[in-house]
Amino acid sequence: MRICFVSHTARRNGAELALLELLQGLHELGVECLVFVPKKGALLSDLDELGIKWRQLNYRWWWKSKGKALPLRILRTLQGLIAALRMAWIIRNWDCDLVYTNTIAVNTGALAAWIARKPHVWHLHESAYRNADLKFDVGERWAAFLVDHLSAFIVVVSHSIANDYSRYIKLERMHVIYQSISLGGSGDNKPYLDLNKNTFQCVVVGSLQPAKGQDEAISAIAEVVRRGIDAHLILVGDSQGYFRAELKRQVATHGLECRVHFIGYSNDPGRFIRMADTVLICSQWEAFSRVTIEAMLAGKPVIGSARGGTAELIRNGENGLLYEWGNHIQLANKIQFLYENPNERYRLGTTAHAWAQRRFTQERYANEVFDLLSKVVENKM
Repeated sequence: MRICFVSHTARRNGAELALLELLQGLHELGVECLVFVPKKGALLSDLDELGIKWRQLNYRWWWKSKGKALPLRILRTLQGLIAALRMAWIIRNWDCDLVYTNTIAVNTGALAAWIARKPHVWHLHESAYRNADLKFDVGERWAAFLVDHLSAFIVVVSHSIANDYSRYIKLERMHVIYQSISLGGSGDNKPYLDLNKNTFQCVVVGSLQPAKGQDEAISAIAEVVRRGIDAHLILVGDSQGYFRAELKRQVATHGLECRVHFIGYSNDPGRFIRMADTVLICSQWEAFSRVTIEAMLAGKPVIGSARGGTAELIRNGENGLLYEWGNHIQLANKIQFLYENPNERYRLGTTAHAWAQRRFTQERYANEVFDLLSKVVENKM
């Protein structure tokens, strides 16, 4: 089987890492893969290491921030059609069996597959309706129509995603397949920060943005410190300047300058997860919550907001703890509970590790996707 994959970037973010895991698994099953990327990036060295072919082709996203002028949206749509024609020519020449678009951020692969008369699969890692600032060039209803009608079937990363798209796409058209997760990194557990060994370390991994809830984590840390707990918060992730400034002001207001640590981007976030006493997932909504599984694989207890994909992964009191998003006091109570109950920390972390290691394997992920793709190629879907 030969499959052309279309990625929206060549970076190493969540959707791209999931694609890499899938490519590895399919490669081991004997599938020949070609990956399209719009620009060069760190992902390409991973593809080279695996011996997977890639092509750079200039194509654009079909959604942008609201407020963009109509002529610019029309121009971007025309550019997308031109890119799709070029991609279709490559697809035909490579004689692939199927085209697989890894994200809803780009539609070039779907259009190219339609032009080349090849079956197409759309893999949705994100909701198109959770960011009010984003707008499809063709509007959300038409975008959903194209996703539905230009796909043999649609893969979604969680039931939460499926429910979001069900306003326009029938649930039976969507197949929930949880991705695989490998906890990468060097395994270096040397302390990054000069903290007392008895300090209770809470870690948040994710870009600094309001939807990720770092401000809620800071408020919770301020509360547990007020209660007399020697807690520190480590924020790992790149930043949008204005929100980082807001977080810095919040930290100063609570007098937490020595307790909240801004690490910035790290190519080995697993290092900080392994250092943590607990990992916090404070997102307003996550499509899947990759960091939750990474923390579980590291054997760390997770406290997550009871929303979206996070709530699908954490079974409260069994493999982690859930709290009501927006309630920093409840989050502080959960942190205090883990601080005061080291045996529970160990039990939750151990249970989570066993469950995640069993469930989120590359072999299971690749086989589930491969079975569906085989049916499409054999014209059974």
